[in-house]
Amino acid sequence: MKKSELEFITKSLRKELKSHLSYVQLKSHSTLFSKFINLISIATKELPEHKVFFNSEWAERYSINVSDAVEFCDYILELLELKTRSEKRIGKRNIFQEADDKLKEAGVSFSKSDSTSVINNLNTCIELVLKDKLDLPMTITKINTDKIIDICIAHKVGPVEYLKEIKKHALEIDNRVEHQGYSPSRKDCIDAIKATEDFLKKAKKSSFKATGEIKEKIYLGV
Repeated sequence: MKKSELEFITKSLRKELKSHLSYVQLKSHSTLFSKFINLISIATKELPEHKVFFNSEWAERYSINVSDAVEFCDYILELLELKTRSEKRIGKRNIFQEADDKLKEAGVSFSKSDSTSVINNLNTCIELVLKDKLDLPMTITKINTDKIIDICIAHKVGPVEYLKEIKKHALEIDNRVEHQGYSPSRKDCIDAIKATEDFLKKAKKSSFKATGEIKEKIYLGV
């Protein structure tokens, strides 16, 4: 399903929900409830970085009220708007604008208390910057960001102090989320967003000079 179709479904359901705010519990309206369940399923597939949040909504589906469902639709539409902007820039290969969009997406997730998605989006933001500054192939969808940063820190490639901060506040939290099922706190998210914002600003002005030997280590780390 294309994102435009997801957008159409979300807007359509949002309009219906807005006209049924008198229903306190969404499950009281069987048709709307079924459409909402369908939307969760579609959104989970199309916006995988937010699947933890969507799974949480699924788990709470029987207690969700209509106004909460409207907010859920608003959230999806905000995410889709950011995705659309980012996709338009891919052809221009402006990686830092894409990274900025991921940072903004993390901010939207933070406003919705979607803490896991905050960290996921920050990790993607960092990954995009590293690919650009270290001239790594964009077609490799997933790189070992943590290992590459360790190599950069060890060999003083790039803004080392900023790399240490994103490792501490963003990547280590991301590892805990992925491997321990950790749910980031509000403070975790604020620290991670701040560290990533600072890194992004610094990286734009910094060179990541690496010798052939160090580049080989980085490539092995990919």
